[in-house]
Amino acid sequence: MPSDVVDDVVVGAGVVGLTTALLLARGGHEVVVVTAEPVGGGSSGRSLGIVSELHGTAYRRMRGETARKNAAAYRAMNADGFALLAGVLETSGTPHERRDAYLAASRPEGAARIDDEHLAAHRAGLKLEKLQRADALPFAHHGAVRLQDQIRVDPARLLSALAIAAAEAGVRIVERERVVDVRVRPRGTSVVETGSAEYAGRHVVLATGTPILDRGLYALKTAAFRMVAVGGTTAAPDLPIVTALGPDGSTTVAADPDGHVVAVGQAHRTGTGGSELRRADLVEAVLRGVVPDLVRTDAWSGQDYRPFNPIAFVGRLPRTGGAVSFASGFDGWGLTQGAAAGIRISNDLLSRSQPRWATTISHRVTRPASQGIGLVGDVRAATERVAGFRRLAPADLPLLREGQGVVHRTDDGPVATSLTGGVLRSVSASCTRAGGVVRWNDLETSWDCPVCGSRFDVGGTVLEGGARGALPVVPTPGAPEAANLS
Repeated sequence: MPSDVVDDVVVGAGVVGLTTALLLARGGHEVVVVTAEPVGGGSSGRSLGIVSELHGTAYRRMRGETARKNAAAYRAMNADGFALLAGVLETSGTPHERRDAYLAASRPEGAARIDDEHLAAHRAGLKLEKLQRADALPFAHHGAVRLQDQIRVDPARLLSALAIAAAEAGVRIVERERVVDVRVRPRGTSVVETGSAEYAGRHVVLATGTPILDRGLYALKTAAFRMVAVGGTTAAPDLPIVTALGPDGSTTVAADPDGHVVAVGQAHRTGTGGSELRRADLVEAVLRGVVPDLVRTDAWSGQDYRPFNPIAFVGRLPRTGGAVSFASGFDGWGLTQGAAAGIRISNDLLSRSQPRWATTISHRVTRPASQGIGLVGDVRAATERVAGFRRLAPADLPLLREGQGVVHRTDDGPVATSLTGGVLRSVSASCTRAGGVVRWNDLETSWDCPVCGSRFDVGGTVLEGGARGALPVVPTPGAPEAANLS
């Protein structure tokens, strides 16, 4: 047992973890934050840095899946999250810009979705401005809505500002230590274990995207998905924040004053849908339709979780005796929602009264439409776990090229082999969390599980997701150890 016991151990240093820690410390709690990556190295740091209350077609979805009072609570929740982050940015002097945010239809068939979102958001209390034509948008569109005075910020700077504010309030932040287990002690002291240390607290907050403890079955109540980002430079840095609805889903574009522009789109379930490099090319094509002079500089992808109930899950984790809190399911709009989750969790642990929106959301009921989405998702995940084995083919190692990976069958089970940096590596292809057969991610050069969304590097180390154990390293079938095919 560690000698020092704090009030709260927060796992994760994204927006949820840092805002929760900051508010708890300001409320008088002693807090430690433990994070596997440096601050800014997780999903929050790989986002577009858009702090906005306009969340694509979120209200359109809620209109069919939840009561109007819940949609109104969602609006109030995001308003409070927005105000919290705006306050931190202003107080800290962190550079950021106020820009209008647009939702626009790039095809005629998308106009009805714009109308639906406008009406549903209006009913929830979010006053969007309906536009037949938006002169600020440099591409052909068929209807748009606008929300003025939103925020664009470098996400790394936002997280740094939160971390500095938290540290000034007394929070200790421990970076580069991945949590491997939590020994939960209801009404006692719980212990968070990393590979090299232990941290004891009277309460634990899991701000890890998806709970790393499989209690409450939240891995089956959310779907892990990835979005592909393409960055570059442009001579038109005055673009507003815009989400364009197209035939392949939505793509969001934002630009910096220095001419750096980023687009994010091609949302897909983790570990499914083929090449992410190909998806990056599709995102680039959309971006070029907005900024024809684009000079592409980089591409990457990030992960979030979509709740089968249309509003994120936040609160006490079931079957922990109230000793663990968590937040999951922000559906790609995690900055305002993440800050609001910090408000809700900290108020709970500080025994403060909750805002009305938090009380409303905590008592919401999942409607049959959302339950149906969850059932389909769970069946699909189970199918991926089994079908992965049926689709395996024998390895053809001589054809493997730099940056490629292949999953193949052996007498001892499925094996994942990759060639990166001129080094051939093989690991078990069975995810250590859910047993799904991992798939190669050619953009991030990682192994991704299509069942639970856990991700591993080429050596098997956990990158993100709920898996706490690495993929075991195994000999490469038919090749000598340390084979080099470069």
